[in-house]
Amino acid sequence: MFAKTLWILLAMALFVMPVRAEQIKIAYSGVSASGTPLWLAKEEGIFTKHGLEAELITVRSAPIQVSALVSNEVQFVRGSASSMLTAAAQGAKLKILFSLFAERASYDFLVSPSITNPRDLRGKKIGVQDFSGLLWSLTMLSLREMGLDAQRDNINIQAIGDSTVIAQSLATGIIDAAPLDKLQSVKLQGLGIKVLLDLSRIAFPSSPLMSAESFIQKNPNVVENFIKALIEASTMMRSLP
Repeated sequence: MFAKTLWILLAMALFVMPVRAEQIKIAYSGVSASGTPLWLAKEEGIFTKHGLEAELITVRSAPIQVSALVSNEVQFVRGSASSMLTAAAQGAKLKILFSLFAERASYDFLVSPSITNPRDLRGKKIGVQDFSGLLWSLTMLSLREMGLDAQRDNINIQAIGDSTVIAQSLATGIIDAAPLDKLQSVKLQGLGIKVLLDLSRIAFPSSPLMSAESFIQKNPNVVENFIKALIEASTMMRSLP
């Protein structure tokens, strides 16, 4: 009888014993609407619910993101598909897990009030975050879509900072154009900034979530729980009024 009672007590203790949360670090390139599920998952305890203790870290440079993934300093990155594909082509063993905004690029190519057509961009300044990330890729796609070439048309593409800095620079006239997400686009349109090209017309994985192949192979449960948490956070975001 004593032995049976002891086993019951041990079983109950194991049942209520808290599971140790897996610590993960997630790098992101800047503040944008596409990053909302990350912050929701963190602030609403969704990562914790799925057994993860997540730390969000701003890493604006795509090459540094790649280096951090490869060295396991961070386990996941929300960044540019183009920069990761470039790194993979150079030998980095990285995987794109998924994108919550993969249907279309949820961005607009914005221009100052004085610009009325693509030809007006000749000799003007376009702001990007760096020369390998998402905003640079969207700039190249936009110019091609509008029949422009940066070198031929003397368009000056400048790496000036994250999307918040870019938005401020466009609003104050420091730059003449930039690709920015829909949330920032709406705010800037209220200040007279115009949409020259709706980038949602272009199919492009927007800010995918990525990890190193070695980490995925060694930690499949962590990766699965990470994906589940972000899907849940994305569902919550879409249900918000």
